[in-house]
Amino acid sequence: MLATGTVLDNKWVILESLGKGGMGEVFRAHQLNLKRDVAIKIVSREWLETLDEDEGELENAISRFRREVKATASIRHPNVVQVIDYGSTKLQMTGGEVPLEYIAMEYIPGATLRFTMSEEGFEPDEELMSSWLKEYFFPVLEGVGAIHASGMVHRDLKPENVLMDGTIPKIVDFGLAASHCLAPITGSVDIKGTAAYMSPEQFVDLKRTDARSDIYALGKILYEAIAGKMPPTTIPFKTVALDHPEKPLFKELDRIIQKATAEKREDRFDSVGALQAVLKEALAKMETTRHPQVEASDLRIIPNHLVKWVWLGILVTLLAVSAMTIWHLVGEPRLSPLKDREQSDVISKAPAVVDRGSPPSKVETSPQADDVLSATLRGKDGAELYLVPGGTVAAPQDFGPQTGESVDLPPFYMSETLVTNHQYVEFLNEMLSKIEVEQGVVRGDGNIWLLMGEIVDGYDPIAFRDGRFRVMEAGHASCPVVRVTAYGASAYAAFYGRRLPTDMEWLHAVRLGKPEDREDPKTIQEPGTKSGTTSMMEQMHPQAQPSAVRSPEQPAFPSPVMLYPANALGIRGLNRNVGEWGVRKRPSTSESGGETSEYVILGDPGKDSKEAFAYPGPIPRRPWEAFERVGFRCVVTGGRLSSVKD
Repeated sequence: MLATGTVLDNKWVILESLGKGGMGEVFRAHQLNLKRDVAIKIVSREWLETLDEDEGELENAISRFRREVKATASIRHPNVVQVIDYGSTKLQMTGGEVPLEYIAMEYIPGATLRFTMSEEGFEPDEELMSSWLKEYFFPVLEGVGAIHASGMVHRDLKPENVLMDGTIPKIVDFGLAASHCLAPITGSVDIKGTAAYMSPEQFVDLKRTDARSDIYALGKILYEAIAGKMPPTTIPFKTVALDHPEKPLFKELDRIIQKATAEKREDRFDSVGALQAVLKEALAKMETTRHPQVEASDLRIIPNHLVKWVWLGILVTLLAVSAMTIWHLVGEPRLSPLKDREQSDVISKAPAVVDRGSPPSKVETSPQADDVLSATLRGKDGAELYLVPGGTVAAPQDFGPQTGESVDLPPFYMSETLVTNHQYVEFLNEMLSKIEVEQGVVRGDGNIWLLMGEIVDGYDPIAFRDGRFRVMEAGHASCPVVRVTAYGASAYAAFYGRRLPTDMEWLHAVRLGKPEDREDPKTIQEPGTKSGTTSMMEQMHPQAQPSAVRSPEQPAFPSPVMLYPANALGIRGLNRNVGEWGVRKRPSTSESGGETSEYVILGDPGKDSKEAFAYPGPIPRRPWEAFERVGFRCVVTGGRLSSVKD
């Protein structure tokens, strides 16, 4: 309905269409005064045209849209999408002026809750199920609880109506929301929803719906997460049950699902809080079964005459542990306290210490004292950069011409993830005046930056339409940009005041991020997870797991950048799945001395997972070449990001 470049209400520039629903159309737009992207939702023109001859239905459509505005704007909760603005205007179109009403909401470019669910289902893995419930489903329940607390019922809960803002689920699409505070709407338009998640009473009589209708939908979502994508044999509006659950947790969840999806609403949980309470009880029971507590009655009472010997034994043990610790820290006399590991000496010189067992603290970019470095920096493209301590680094065998050489690296910052399709498209649109596009070849400043087109079957992420670049499907926005040349990668890095990593910086970051560097390589801890457990993402997607716990399957491609767990430095996807552009510096052979640089590919694209922490040597390539499994990330030296224009 709205063409790219349309200025709406003198405030919003339409960038692209994000999709259409039954009666609404959503666009990505740029807010001119605050310079941020938002989601603009309007009533679909095609939908209105079907109602032109029915004034009652037309009024119902407009009323429903206004209802969504009021419903969404009345809630303030981190798991519910936020309304930014609401307005009405007129657009000049063929046939005259067209009245238009719109909602401006926060723009969330990520995937949906569906992305967090395995098509095969989580059963029989209890740990995986527990992680998903805690990380994703409970926040959804909190959001639904906030909706109900405001006196509303959503009436269209499904995985596609929960957007993922990173790892934070946010409930969207209140077009069917009902509230005792809002005037009721009559007419056939009300018989809406998604059959697989719709309660029986909603199908029969929408006016009979209450909070228990949403509980029915939540029960269906939970069932789908466990059993896998909704089986075609599932009968709509009926109670669902798991097929012969065996493990205790899934037996408990089966009872919960059957109660939540009971056909009679009076047989369901009466509130989201009650549903969440029984789910937490089921998880607690699982934990208790796995780690039973020792009762006081099970302990033997130590006779008084043996107490002094017990204390003596404890004292001797403490002295022995202390001696071993001192020996470990100081080292055997005449021997170096540093271990010779893979022919590499890594001596930390960083003025700041990074705790590898927990996520680095988040701080805003600000001027730093010369001797103090922040744990993280945030770039103007939204990228998070993590501190990599400096040190002396020696290249291992088969690492190109540098084999056996050592370099001293100062501290530097490396991007948490590879640059995504969304980020690169934003950059290209900022550089339109310097760009030429011809037959899928994107040139900037006369050099080839990017080759567009289908990369693998069904994956064609970036296109040039109506004078602007765009990501064609929302699910591809968070995947790494590939088939970008070294010229294109360097241009992006320079625009944001950064650069490509050198081969030795990349090697240094891979080594320091290895899980073997942690105290226990078998208990790999992702920031935000409890010690001794693997995250839900690691278990659901084996290609994202460190070698100590992941399965040997070949990684899937493409994969969103946040899929991969953070390594010990907080960096994701390093030396995994996708190769990366970098720079190799060598002493010049000319009489003038100095250094020469060449572009190289770092990492082994699509390598076998069992070699996840091998160190493939850098591969020299021409800067105008592009490859289907090669992307890039950026680094910056020191504690500041160079300023760039907004």
